[in-house]
Amino acid sequence: MNAFWKYRNHAGLIVLFIFLLVNTGCKRIPGDNLIGRDFQFLREIRAAKKERIITYFAEIKNIAKGIASDKSMLDCFYLIKKYYQVAASGIDDVLSIQKKEYEADVNFVTIYKDFYDILFVDSKGFIFHSIKQEDDYHTNLFTGRYSDTSLARHLKEVPEREFVSYEFYPPSDEPAAFFVVPVYEEKDFVGWFVLQFPINKINAILSDHENLGRTGEVYLVNENKLMLTDSRFIEDSTILKRKVDTEAVKLALRQKTGDKIIKDYRGINVLSTFEQFEVFGQSWIIIVEIDEDEVVSKIYKEYEKYFLSKIVDHLPGINTMNSVQGRKPLSNQKSKRVDINEYAMTKSGEILETKGVGPCTTVIFSYPRSFGYLAHISPVDEIYHKNPLTQYLLGNRKTSYLRKILQKIRRYDLYPYQLNNLHCVIVATHTKSLETIIDQLLKEGIELSQISFFYNPSADYANIIFDQLNDCVNVEWKSHNYNPVFYSAHIPEAKTLGHIMKEMMPPHNGKTDYY
Repeated sequence: MNAFWKYRNHAGLIVLFIFLLVNTGCKRIPGDNLIGRDFQFLREIRAAKKERIITYFAEIKNIAKGIASDKSMLDCFYLIKKYYQVAASGIDDVLSIQKKEYEADVNFVTIYKDFYDILFVDSKGFIFHSIKQEDDYHTNLFTGRYSDTSLARHLKEVPEREFVSYEFYPPSDEPAAFFVVPVYEEKDFVGWFVLQFPINKINAILSDHENLGRTGEVYLVNENKLMLTDSRFIEDSTILKRKVDTEAVKLALRQKTGDKIIKDYRGINVLSTFEQFEVFGQSWIIIVEIDEDEVVSKIYKEYEKYFLSKIVDHLPGINTMNSVQGRKPLSNQKSKRVDINEYAMTKSGEILETKGVGPCTTVIFSYPRSFGYLAHISPVDEIYHKNPLTQYLLGNRKTSYLRKILQKIRRYDLYPYQLNNLHCVIVATHTKSLETIIDQLLKEGIELSQISFFYNPSADYANIIFDQLNDCVNVEWKSHNYNPVFYSAHIPEAKTLGHIMKEMMPPHNGKTDYY
């Protein structure tokens, strides 16, 4: 028996320790340049990625230039070229030439495997050998069907240049760049080694999104404002297809480098840092961006105690003496009642309503023109109890409605890329559940810019109607001290916690607002 009480006392001390640990954390005070820290971090990523690209091309260039002194490859070039000249006169030695072509192929995969293909081109533009033997094999780049490609124009107009920048190359059916190495037999110019490489390597370097969160990306743009790498947010390839005519690109072309909050090629506000640099005479722009909404949410999480204590003071005021004018009429669709400790979904315009939300909280999820959820959550739910001890003491009475709804939405209603269009509205006469709700939403990847809080501490309770067809929430605030107050909001236009955070954040770079 004594052992039992000893164990129980130890368990109690452990639980008490956890309780104190959770509830005695200090309130961190944010500094003066919150956004500036994130810009600095993006600049560091930009510098590191640019250095990797420059290093990669330097390595590729060394390999390519080495072929000019590669006796084995030069021998293959001379003999294969001579064979085709002799074969044109009717003399044929197939076995010996096949041996030389095989030798060239072995050399390629042994030494030049970083390239996609190698073309042996004579001085008149004829491709007499290649590894891949695609549609350009045995065609003439000067007079044939590929005479209008960037490679053909390069060899005809500026053959002294060693690098042909990325353009779509029809024989390979993808973007390609080339290193051009002239070939001399004794002192006579006889053609070129043309080493072809795809953009896959650069794409792989920049598509590594480590430390860039859910929305950060790095991409390249050429002088024609076309993307040279794939977008993180577009399923199909954007290489040489997507034009990026943003303020970041325009500034980079004008002033070389800089940082700014802009609208990106998706029309979304981002922190953008950019720099124009040269690779073998080609001007490219490297851009690193992350969604402004993600940065604001990250700052909130870092200084949660500080900002949460101020959010309520910045919430949109609700006039407790007069009704809000201009309420939208409800749809004629039938309504469905949601009682305490219940939630319901609508996707066909059905109206959801709940009544008597006093010590409880109503949470509404809305995806415009698609679906919505309404939950009436009581104080025994985990959104009211961040403390593990309290949750433990609730035992089987504890509910987890917010978590259940989010799991359903992720599993059945949305693809991951659609999550940023989901809106969440919290309606309450108190703030007891606000901190935990925000925590859970942020953990699920929902940003503060997607969350609105309708709050009236003067009311005793609220009756709520969610009109999914019109994406509208109607709240009747009721009190024993004054007449009912009606509040109506179109959800996409409602002020969000993201907007409130921006109003509270310290100025950046001496400007009147935080950015």
